[in-house]
Amino acid sequence: MKTKRLFHNWQLKLGAGAIAILVWLMIMSFSDPPDTRTITNVPVTIINDEIFSEAGKSYTVDGRLTTAVRVTGSTSAVRNLNASDFTATADLSKMYDVTGQVPITLTCSARSASTLTYAPTTASLKINIEDVLSKNYSLIINPEGSVAEGYLLGQITLNPSYITVRAPESVIERIAEAVVTVDIEGLSENTTLSCTPHYYSAAGTELTFEDAKDTTFSTNEVKADVEIRTIKTVPVVIAVGGQDAVASGYRYTGAQQSLSTIRVSGLRSRLAEINSITIPETVLSVAGASADIETEIDLTEYLPEGISLVSGEEETLTVTLLVEPLTVKTYEVNKITLIGEKENYEYIIRNMPLQVQLRALEEDFKEISDEHITATLDVSAYSAGDYSLSVNIELDSVFELFSNAKANISIRELEETTAVEDSE
Repeated sequence: MKTKRLFHNWQLKLGAGAIAILVWLMIMSFSDPPDTRTITNVPVTIINDEIFSEAGKSYTVDGRLTTAVRVTGSTSAVRNLNASDFTATADLSKMYDVTGQVPITLTCSARSASTLTYAPTTASLKINIEDVLSKNYSLIINPEGSVAEGYLLGQITLNPSYITVRAPESVIERIAEAVVTVDIEGLSENTTLSCTPHYYSAAGTELTFEDAKDTTFSTNEVKADVEIRTIKTVPVVIAVGGQDAVASGYRYTGAQQSLSTIRVSGLRSRLAEINSITIPETVLSVAGASADIETEIDLTEYLPEGISLVSGEEETLTVTLLVEPLTVKTYEVNKITLIGEKENYEYIIRNMPLQVQLRALEEDFKEISDEHITATLDVSAYSAGDYSLSVNIELDSVFELFSNAKANISIRELEETTAVEDSE
């Protein structure tokens, strides 16, 4: 009986139920209608990127690692969503090799996720792949500043002297040189400094690598051993060989040199051992010379080990060895000193003044006088008679006797005279 009542007028009852549901949906749609909005700046996380590093590759992403999400749902559900409710991932193991595209997968952690429809506005990421290379860069030293006055910068030794950079090929191609700037301002002794290498492009722009992916350096610190040398001024001394062996009729008269002193540098202990730079006579000789001799000498060949010329000093010494011709002239000797005279003899030189030939430089003859010549004649072995005797001539060192003269001397014995006294 109850069953018949349940299905009695069932068409009307079904229609009433449908109307009730429709009314409920209409009410609900007016109170919480559907909505669509776009949520921006959802970060994209890359996963499984080790597949590239294991293969010696590196990758970069075209564009930003963010995406936007277009989400549709009820107004109440959509209204409270933000970027943190979504997780976007790009699995590199699913990259399409031909185009380099990696699909973006999106999940939602919001409580209303099951009632939402959402999708990323960017469906994939574009991945660029390149080889990871290693390259050694020799470090360029850039001294900055000036050492203390009276000192000179010596050698700077870096440890290490080069740096190995491991980086994507595009990074390696940007690096033109690696430079270490060493601050030497005011240094007066050997010093070890810690320095940071800097990297520059071919255009001279300094490069930074804070955000460089897969880029490593063998070291970020270099030790610079700075050698500081002391400066000393020393004379340049020349030794001339063969001075007494010039060609006949000539005389070595001295040397002219382009440098009399030179500045050298070295460690203080080594500089204490050097007092001059000496050019030996084996290098400079006038033996057999009949004209001036000009010689150029490389001073660096005569520096002791550990000693060097100060930068800017002349390395070449020019030496001119002066060889001048001698002139022969006749000179009159007005006084001859007799040696060994006897009391009872008279000595008369009949060819005074005595003429002798001397050889010397033309300029020396302008200054000659009797003071430069001493003439003596030894008559101790001679008795009365007439003689032609060679005179001993002693000359000042600048003159030489070219031909001697003989003195014509008469020696006479004196008669004895007796004094007679008158006696008264």
